[in-house]
Amino acid sequence: MLALACNNTEPPTAPEAAPSISVAAATTDGFSWSSATPESQGMCGSTRQLGCTNTLQQIWSSISNTRHNTKRFIVIRNDKVIYDRGGTNPYYAYSASKGLLGGPTLVHAMSKCGVGLKDPAASWLQHAEGARWRSDEPWNNITVEHLATHTSGVCDYANSSTVCRDENPGWQLAYDKADRGDTNSRYKYPGDAFTIARTKAEQNRQPAQAPGSIFEYSNVGHGLLNYVVQRSCGQKLTDIFDSYIKQSGMGSPVRPAQIFTDDDQVFNQSTGVAKWKGLDGAAVLRLAGRRGIWDNRNVEPVRYWHALTRITDNLAAAMAVGWGVVYNNNSKDMWTVSAGRRRLSRETFGHGGNYSNVFINDPLTSTIVVRQGENNASGASYLTINGCAPGWTGTAPSCKAGNNWSNNWNVSSNTLNFSTVGPRKKVVEPLQEAFFFPPPFCKMTSAAGSAVDNTTDIYDSSPDASTITLTAEIQVNPREGAGSSAVDKVEFYKEGDGPGAQFIGTGTLVAGTSPQQYRLSYSADSHGAANQVRTYFASCVARSTQDQSKKVPSYSRPVRVRRL
Repeated sequence: MLALACNNTEPPTAPEAAPSISVAAATTDGFSWSSATPESQGMCGSTRQLGCTNTLQQIWSSISNTRHNTKRFIVIRNDKVIYDRGGTNPYYAYSASKGLLGGPTLVHAMSKCGVGLKDPAASWLQHAEGARWRSDEPWNNITVEHLATHTSGVCDYANSSTVCRDENPGWQLAYDKADRGDTNSRYKYPGDAFTIARTKAEQNRQPAQAPGSIFEYSNVGHGLLNYVVQRSCGQKLTDIFDSYIKQSGMGSPVRPAQIFTDDDQVFNQSTGVAKWKGLDGAAVLRLAGRRGIWDNRNVEPVRYWHALTRITDNLAAAMAVGWGVVYNNNSKDMWTVSAGRRRLSRETFGHGGNYSNVFINDPLTSTIVVRQGENNASGASYLTINGCAPGWTGTAPSCKAGNNWSNNWNVSSNTLNFSTVGPRKKVVEPLQEAFFFPPPFCKMTSAAGSAVDNTTDIYDSSPDASTITLTAEIQVNPREGAGSSAVDKVEFYKEGDGPGAQFIGTGTLVAGTSPQQYRLSYSADSHGAANQVRTYFASCVARSTQDQSKKVPSYSRPVRVRRL
């Protein structure tokens, strides 16, 4: 969900010149983005061909006009930046920071700080004036998972229902002001956002419903999740991120809010305020999509990243509307509603933000999309028909508050995920129209003789094995476009500790498999010495049935293998 409230947490900015193409320079000590043409990755940059009904240039021209006020637009396929407008320049991400900073730091807390999704949130919230988390229902039944999936029942600060303010009038306004933080500690304890949330926040139903039973988006609930992570680890979010999450080729958020809370702690929140370089945000999505594998190491265990990016086995109330832990996903076709625009997989995940910000990653097609925008007037700069906030009238930047939903393709705020309609219509659907044909889905299915699962960090070969066997699955035209493409090949690559990937061979079709699987037996000696670990991935390539010179590749998630 994209936060809709127009009481944004950053000051308005004047329109600026369109950013130029900017791709980070290659480094020698680890991963960094490389650049490529859209056509080399199966997409139309400025000229339509084959099945393209749109181009990346057309999308940029549409969303960068003054009505929509887009500032950054980035498309990445297979670790290659194929379209970049301003990706190295920091810009506001708003609630997308929940996925860029809040999600990864939760992974670390689960891995190293003793936090479990099923743990009662009271373990970190009940101290001092937070006693209700220990003794009062439903507070004492709220888990970390409830906070992370917007099913805790905790009111958002923008919820105007009288139920949310009948016990502690004024807490929402106080929270909204304090949530922005203050380097001068103006909103310090006990007037800080975390203490207000712990002690004054109210439930969104009366009588209160069982935690986990109702999905209702809550910045306040996510803020409490941030507090749990920081109190459990004894560090603020940015220190956790910089010390344990950030890798080569990845930067940090710029000026996140500082919250001066209890016990003289200075924490952060990831509900908004911070700026991100688009390419840095994309790198975080790459890390999450690869389940923490980066430069031939596990940045926290695979199982914790999977817990955040999976599309099944989530709480029913969240899963019913396409949400998991922190991230939303495409399991309910949030981004792939209509025919001709079902090119991305249901495993696509990410998090949006106010003013129609978009940060999403499809790990089955290795496609990352970033769009950042900023208000240039009250209620303006959304990706709606008129550029105004959903329901508002006028034409941006001259917008007026209202409830006329024609500007949001007649989807009202009574519909869950209503604020994703504009980003889908203006960015994600047009993007899918810019493929030559549907990109193949690609995934590793076996490594060193073991089935690839969602929990294993390193797959061990058989002792004294002479080869490392790798198997990958390719699905062509996986959701639509039957007959438009066919399997071309499945290639395998090896990653080491530094930059770049080494081609190691082309797979051979495994007879009788459907979807088709391709296997490669790679020399164990070429893998490396005994006990060495290497990272492998597949590149699944489909070719056009109309023009066999036109191809669309997709990288798989990687796996790590140790030679015994």
